[in-house]
Amino acid sequence: MIRSHKGKTPKIGENVYIDPMALVIGDVTIGDDCSVWPGAVIRGDVNTIVIGNRSNIQDNVVIHTSHSVPVSIGNNVTIGHLAHVHSATIGNGVMVGSRSVVLDETVIEDTCLIGAGALVSPRSKIPSNSMVLGMPAVIKRELKENEIRMILDNAQEYVDMKNEYLAGQLND
Repeated sequence: MIRSHKGKTPKIGENVYIDPMALVIGDVTIGDDCSVWPGAVIRGDVNTIVIGNRSNIQDNVVIHTSHSVPVSIGNNVTIGHLAHVHSATIGNGVMVGSRSVVLDETVIEDTCLIGAGALVSPRSKIPSNSMVLGMPAVIKRELKENEIRMILDNAQEYVDMKNEYLAGQLND
């Protein structure tokens, strides 16, 4: 469902799939070829949320902002099932694993992997090509080429799946 809030209506790019059970509210911009899956909530009710092209917001994700800090999510990003992103900046080609929490004023640079269940503390700075794990999250090492490829391949898989949903070609 797409809802306006205080005169602001979400701007949705081309070839975007938003599941009927997802909720997108207010000052939200979603780029081209994105997907938003069941139960996801993207609340641009107190500040701006911008999601780049070819990104996927998986089931039951929550994306929200504070009054002082917006959310920016780059291109080819996967936000995994049950993850929470609050007032953070996420670069291009990032995978935020299932049940991860990314808190206020965090900056995650390009091509990072935030492992499942990680808790990224407020004001964290994660450099490009980092693998981040744990509670609290710590940088474990630099990503290998095959891991970066996996992140980008996953984003492409979700573009392909979104296209199937848009075309109504689901195989039961």
